[in-house]
Amino acid sequence: MAGGIQDRAGISIVTEALSETDLERLATRLSANKNPNALSLEGVDGLLCALIASPTMIGPSGYLPVILGDDPENRKAFADMKDANDTVSLLMRYWNSIVADFSDETVHLPYIEEPGTDNIPGRDWARGFMRGTRLAPAGWDRLFTDDKEGLPMTIALVAGEIDPQWPTAPLTKEKNDELLEWMFAGAARAYRYFEADRREFAESAHADTSLGEYPKPHVRTEPKVGRNEPCPCGSGKKYKKCCGAASVLDS
Repeated sequence: MAGGIQDRAGISIVTEALSETDLERLATRLSANKNPNALSLEGVDGLLCALIASPTMIGPSGYLPVILGDDPENRKAFADMKDANDTVSLLMRYWNSIVADFSDETVHLPYIEEPGTDNIPGRDWARGFMRGTRLAPAGWDRLFTDDKEGLPMTIALVAGEIDPQWPTAPLTKEKNDELLEWMFAGAARAYRYFEADRREFAESAHADTSLGEYPKPHVRTEPKVGRNEPCPCGSGKKYKKCCGAASVLDS
């Protein structure tokens, strides 16, 4: 089903949510990548959530190498060009679907595999998310040290970045489910927390000449002279027969 969303610059775009078949196809394609550092779909979900919530913008050229395992020539990432195009297309649609979930303030349900790395469901998602915070690091320290924002810290905990020995005992299913809820709520909270930062970043990017500044409209400093009015130069001729004629020729 197609839906409308707005990108960081406020431009409306159309996105089509991935079906279950699409998700499984994307998961299979990513798992077929032979690069040891490549991300699974669960890790990709976490990475994209962090980048979309981030105060600054990272384009595909910044995050696709992370997803594919930092292989510059993609020798192990794709079987052929058709495989590459299909995979990248699915990733772009996946990005847009997460943007739509966050923008609509609906619950984004990440792709989680069980039993999970180290038997901790969501650990790969959490690690992908934390990689995203380092790929676009501006602002995240402010969020993680905000005493009023405890939910995002759950992500760092599950990723193993707060206490490498955690958990000291197997987690119950109830505790696993609770941690997943806290992590997903933390990601949504991060998106709202940085909303003003993203708006400011988008506005400054539009004004940055290095990104291509929009041309400024010409502002007339003197009143417009009619073609049949006396020429302001004082010749006594009509404007169209005097300076106005020269301006036409110059144009």
